[in-house]
Amino acid sequence: MIIENLKRGVAGAYVKLNDAELHAEFERVVVKSEAPDATVFSRMLRELHAHQIELEIQNRELLKARRQLEESRDRYVSLYDSAALGYFSFDPHGLVMEANLAGASLVRADRSSLIGMPFINFVARRDRNKFLHHIHKYLSGDTRASAEFTLELLDGKSIAVQMTGAVPRLAGDKTKYCRAVLTDITERKLAERKLHLSAKALENIQEGVMLTDAQTRIIAVNSAFSWVTGYSADEAVGNTPTILKSGLNDDEFYRRMYASLKKNDGWQGEIRNRRKNGEIYLEWLNINVIRNDGGEIDYYIGVFSDISNQEEMKKRLHKLAYYDELTGLPNRTLLYDRLSLDLVHSRRNGSMMAILFVDLDGFKAINDLYGHGAGDQFLREVAERLVSCIREGDTLSRMGGDEFVALLGNIADEQVAAQVAERMLETCAEPFVIEGHELFVTVSVGISIHPRDGDNGNSLLRNADTAMYRAKTCGKNNYQFFSEPAAIG
Repeated sequence: MIIENLKRGVAGAYVKLNDAELHAEFERVVVKSEAPDATVFSRMLRELHAHQIELEIQNRELLKARRQLEESRDRYVSLYDSAALGYFSFDPHGLVMEANLAGASLVRADRSSLIGMPFINFVARRDRNKFLHHIHKYLSGDTRASAEFTLELLDGKSIAVQMTGAVPRLAGDKTKYCRAVLTDITERKLAERKLHLSAKALENIQEGVMLTDAQTRIIAVNSAFSWVTGYSADEAVGNTPTILKSGLNDDEFYRRMYASLKKNDGWQGEIRNRRKNGEIYLEWLNINVIRNDGGEIDYYIGVFSDISNQEEMKKRLHKLAYYDELTGLPNRTLLYDRLSLDLVHSRRNGSMMAILFVDLDGFKAINDLYGHGAGDQFLREVAERLVSCIREGDTLSRMGGDEFVALLGNIADEQVAAQVAERMLETCAEPFVIEGHELFVTVSVGISIHPRDGDNGNSLLRNADTAMYRAKTCGKNNYQFFSEPAAIG
């Protein structure tokens, strides 16, 4: 698909060149394609150009040779023998009646030994019927037919040739014969094979590929491009990459992109684009500039991967690492991170902060009576009620089991912590309806204050935990501040 698009995109570019310009262009493109720093994509493009130029050169040489032969019969023998192309005359059985010097050289044989020889001896066995079929076509006047087949030479080597026919003639003995032109296309076939393999590689890679001209008009895409974006090659070719624009990347984003392309001949990064169906997706895009010898831009080539799933996986892994899967609250790891940040702010500002350690009273009985499914739903509803008791910007974390911790930053005094604890006691004292059952639970809350009760996270959590156990010993369903007697007793 991509090779056909490329051919259509640059077809006819060399028709306007004269022969000298065409040969010079061929040499330039060959040297460019063999450059050690050429990328696989630029090498593929240059090889395609070389292939097209070579075909044009061969076509011109063929037309020129045939025109010269027809213009002057008086120079026939001289032209016939000196022609650069291999000329043969065949009878209806494929026997060689004439061959020019180039033809004899083509099959690595002495010219005189060819006369009367069955040319089919040189033709690979699988192609012999094709050879004879086209000889009969030429004898019938169908000179437009051409064929490609393999010759197996006397030195053991094989070459690929293309055969075209000329108007049939009668020999002196009235034997009908035809002339045919054989051209060595071995290198061309190798180049085509190489291009075919390159195209296959592009078609089968998972990354989308988009090629544009210097005006950023799309001239080729691969199958992965269509799979990711939803646009077929026919829909994309002739448009610009703006068909994918999502509107979510601001002008500054594109300014930096174009500045990098101008300065570094490349840019890579994340970009949010829009599929044909309107869906926004995240892609990793790598754009490279391909310049000609004059330093002017010939093409832009973009290679991209849809990383939407990777982004979702990152978010999922982050959530698993830092959030409790049951309640969605920050877990122990994230609690310690936020506690460290709150301590830094508290020390810098000279402010007070509080840690509330919350434990449910009698939760085990709910699990035992109604099962773990009901217990999980109960914990989720407890979490929702406790979150409603703290301020926006404060943190409620589930430590595990039926234990929760609240971080209250930048409080005016310890009464703020006491008020939050009272709200927790009140809201949790209300009945819970789980799976049709009305359930009751109370909470015990322990409170530690920074900087009074500790200057690091571990000591503050430990002291809040100690105060919570004191609340349990005091009859549960209450809150207690940490104090040294509570720690001793």
